[in-house]
Amino acid sequence: MLSYGTLRACIRVDGQALESYGIETFPEENKVTCWIASEAGKTFSVVWQDINHARQYHQTGDVTLDGVHGGGQLMRALSFNEPPTYQRCTAEFKYVNTSMNSICPLTFSSLQLTGQFHLKCAHILIDEDQHLNSAHAELGEISLAIWPVNVIGMGYQRKLVSAKGTMVHERSKKASSHCVGFGEEIRVPPQQVINVARVGIIPTATFVFRYRPFDRLVADGIAPPPMQPSRGTKREVPVDIPEPEDHNDGTGLDIDDEALRELNALKAQVRRLEERISTTRSAKRVKIESSDTMRGQ
Repeated sequence: MLSYGTLRACIRVDGQALESYGIETFPEENKVTCWIASEAGKTFSVVWQDINHARQYHQTGDVTLDGVHGGGQLMRALSFNEPPTYQRCTAEFKYVNTSMNSICPLTFSSLQLTGQFHLKCAHILIDEDQHLNSAHAELGEISLAIWPVNVIGMGYQRKLVSAKGTMVHERSKKASSHCVGFGEEIRVPPQQVINVARVGIIPTATFVFRYRPFDRLVADGIAPPPMQPSRGTKREVPVDIPEPEDHNDGTGLDIDDEALRELNALKAQVRRLEERISTTRSAKRVKIESSDTMRGQ
């Protein structure tokens, strides 16, 4: 969540604030910018709150989507000694008015690219090069400008947003592959709005959320790569075992076999020597025992 003074703001998806990357603050403009990860098909909302519990003035949050004004949300002043509840200190912008009696939720969508060709439809020649300069400089940005205001009356919704998707020529494509789109249209009763007049010449705070797919943020070094899952037993690298070499000395006789026969011959010789030693010891014992017998007689 971004913050400036007593104001806080974020983009919320699935009930959670998206993480902000590369946060920068520009005090001379009362502006804070950041990057967020967008996912095509996801519905989102712009949420902001004021933790100044002594605030006794109205303020609005004006939302701009890809350079196009999408609407605003009023946060009324707190009355004297009024408890600062979450509902009274928080505003959420999640729909745009597409007609007097219809609204559409905000979504992240894939950017539509046109080709370098002509399209004939209903006998009308449409040159897709007309989209070459149609991309707003703020494509890929969601901006929230918070102003102090005076309430001047009520009226009906007049500022409507086109439900058509953003279309950009492929030659003017920016780094973003996403844009702000709209979900299924919802029918509602005719919408009344509160007319306000801004106070001051610059917003109290402006929050700019630049959105890109997460992979793009990682590739550009804006967001850290995701944590790798912990690995179990390390996989051993297979080792090439060489074939046993042929130790033939050219006589047709394997050197190992010859050495084995020599070893066996030596063992046989050792056994013969051991038998000779054993025989000699037995003969000496017999001779000694005979001598002892003769002395006894």
